[in-house]
Amino acid sequence: MEESDLTLIFKPFSTSSTPTSYIDGDRGSRSDVSTAVDQPSIAWQKSSSAQIPESPIAQSESIILGTLLQPEYLSPVIARADVIYDSDTVGLDVLKEDIGYIGEFSTYQISRRLIIRDIPRNPRRDQAVEQSIWSLHQLPGGGDGGSPQSRLLIVIVPHIVDHLTEWPFYLPDVRAFAIQIIGSRLSIHHLPRTRPVSSHAKSCTNFVIGVDLERSQRMFKRILEVLKKRFEKPNYVKRVHHDTIVPRERYQKVYQDLKAKHADRLCRIFATNGYEGKGCREVDKIFEELGIASFCISLWEDMYEIPSSARRNGYYNESVQSPGISGPLGQFVGFADLGCGSGVLTDVLLQEGWPGYGIDARSRKIWKSFDEDVQRRLTESILIPYVIDQTSTTFEPTKLCRSDQREPFYTVPGSSQTYHSGHFADGTFLICNHGDELTAWTPLLASLSQSPFIVVPCCSFNLAGRRFRAQRSLCQAEGSKLRESSKRSTYQLLIDYVESLCREIGVVPQKEWLRIPSTRNLAIIGRISSNPQGEESREIMVKEIIRREGGTEGWNAMVAKLKERERQPSGADDGHSRCS
Repeated sequence: MEESDLTLIFKPFSTSSTPTSYIDGDRGSRSDVSTAVDQPSIAWQKSSSAQIPESPIAQSESIILGTLLQPEYLSPVIARADVIYDSDTVGLDVLKEDIGYIGEFSTYQISRRLIIRDIPRNPRRDQAVEQSIWSLHQLPGGGDGGSPQSRLLIVIVPHIVDHLTEWPFYLPDVRAFAIQIIGSRLSIHHLPRTRPVSSHAKSCTNFVIGVDLERSQRMFKRILEVLKKRFEKPNYVKRVHHDTIVPRERYQKVYQDLKAKHADRLCRIFATNGYEGKGCREVDKIFEELGIASFCISLWEDMYEIPSSARRNGYYNESVQSPGISGPLGQFVGFADLGCGSGVLTDVLLQEGWPGYGIDARSRKIWKSFDEDVQRRLTESILIPYVIDQTSTTFEPTKLCRSDQREPFYTVPGSSQTYHSGHFADGTFLICNHGDELTAWTPLLASLSQSPFIVVPCCSFNLAGRRFRAQRSLCQAEGSKLRESSKRSTYQLLIDYVESLCREIGVVPQKEWLRIPSTRNLAIIGRISSNPQGEESREIMVKEIIRREGGTEGWNAMVAKLKERERQPSGADDGHSRCS
């Protein structure tokens, strides 16, 4: 590792006393008295470099800062970076008593400063750390012999005391590091961590024992790879955008709370039912369900204007125990998890105090491991919507399900099987997470009860419960310029199809790419229609959509197969059979 040219132009800033703790507060101000004194130059080390396409200074600065503000792409243990200070917004004010200020570079001048706070994914293991990001531009005539090459220097300084022996795992184990661009050359330099030998010998420094330079080099290599890729494609636009409905900060805070509260308990439940070990698909789905629960809770707090403090203070449970009170959940009717599968999503929402229930065509052994109150709200029930044409069927349960029947659950004489009529209390929030056969039905059922809903599509089924590939003529909005259906995936066509059904019932669909560990992570959210119709008009509209889409012939046969199919001994989700 060679010495960096930055050593020649770097003038370190000294303090009369060394800080002894992490620094909080406005711009990380020091608690001790600092004085600017000349010191022997501390040697910067050149870590790595690469050739990149030459770009204007403004574009280069934007690419580098954009990368540093997205640390989740640099380290898997970081959730995000929050900007807590930006000189472009409040004006540049360089305070040399800041812990984020380490010195001057003689041929550069400061043009911008940001202070970010890195938020770890697991706050129980890692703590948040603030960092200063200094953007420095070359002074006029400050290059080598007046070289016309553009120069940019970005310096990153963690707000951590210099002589700590322990360093956050997700940060390079250095006092500071710098990203320098000279023409088409990108290089990364670092300043080793040092500490005074004694309080009387400030000019002498020793390297800190235990510094992990190998880990730092891996991080610098990763930063260089990401930057090089972004410089090669500076006009790249993301295909999907997260956090369009629920802010990322709120979602991740709820997810961290739910994960800390429920993950260990649920993993133990799955382990006792034979599902454990790294890579187990069912255990991995625990965190997918926790992510969906976090999104639903964040969405509901926004929709029903419920303060997040109500969740933290346990007010939800008071509202559930005292129906009808004007508490935090006064406007929330309840939720219905259609095709609840293993029941994890229903369990978490109930444990958090949200009223509701889950239904599935077959019960799971794992349901018996949940609390008794949760078990009572998980029902083995086959859904037969009451709007299905009953004149052409010989399947007895549909004949007993009359359109004027208001009770959602009913049974057939001589059978213990429970059926669901598709009736929901007005305003019930419907959830269909990978519901397959129920995916296309969810917007229609929501329309009948004037309910909001969320659908996370997976496999493509029509209203008759048969696999199909949605046609372009059914799912393309008039005037939109989409590729031919033959060039689009079945999954994308299914998404378009569900969106078209939403528009037909008078709901403007909203799409959110959820932050969950699944490739099928798109959620379609529908709120209550802005043009409410009478109940009879809504039923006529839904029946017309069913007729136009080919009817429901075959739904009863599919239901009969589910009823007659031998229950699998597995305890959790068994794939597509999670649907009703």
